[in-house]
Amino acid sequence: MQRDGLVRAGALVRAHQPWADEQLARLYDVFPFEADLPLYLELAQRQGPRVLEVACGSGRVLVPLAKAGCEVVGIDASPHMLALARSKLDAAGLNADLRHEDMRSFDLDRHDFDLAIIAVKSFAYLTEAADQLKCLEAIRGHLRSGGVLAMDLMHPRPEWVSALRGSMKDDLLQHVPESGFSLSRVESVVSTDLARQVRVIRSIYETVDDHGQVIDKRFVEWPYRWMHRFEAEHLLHRAGFEVQHVYGGYAREPFTSDSPTMLFLATRP
Repeated sequence: MQRDGLVRAGALVRAHQPWADEQLARLYDVFPFEADLPLYLELAQRQGPRVLEVACGSGRVLVPLAKAGCEVVGIDASPHMLALARSKLDAAGLNADLRHEDMRSFDLDRHDFDLAIIAVKSFAYLTEAADQLKCLEAIRGHLRSGGVLAMDLMHPRPEWVSALRGSMKDDLLQHVPESGFSLSRVESVVSTDLARQVRVIRSIYETVDDHGQVIDKRFVEWPYRWMHRFEAEHLLHRAGFEVQHVYGGYAREPFTSDSPTMLFLATRP
């Protein structure tokens, strides 16, 4: 095993938090996801160009917003993710303000953002209600009056909550032709604490060459706190927001029992 953390010949390295692992940060971008981008671009066009993205990661949402002419500030706890976002911005000749910040306690000395975004269920990394409230209060303090928060949460349907320990799901598979390898991600349930509404999930990443040989293998275990619809609404109200809409998808589909997503749009009054 090399000191830089790269895994060879099927060896296994464990990380405790996804954002703390430089190699995992690079793997996330292998799996493209763009379904939510039209919504965020439309919200920015309607609300105003000053956008704050909390947990911006490697710039999946931030870079398209900057390309659309928005004045974007992105915060993230991972310096590795922020470095990737910066490289994308530089390569495209774009500019955005990237900050290494804790989403629970950041202070940018600004109160004029038109729109704040917490995309792809990043809010679930906060496993304590007090930390969730701190995050939402910090966001509210950075928004102008009438500013909007868009928060994307998973809808915890019964079959997901009741999944047994050790159950596995072949989640994603992506071939990368220019690199001559495929990357797979398999997720499994490590534990589920119904009292705390916290699940520990293990994600296993395997890099396989075109001959079927496993060349890298990494896994990360991370806690995920799920929330239910009215719990989330109550928390937003406690933080000083007014919930305007709850959608079941990125095309503003109605929220129903079968919706995979709970997308909240809430305003600072």
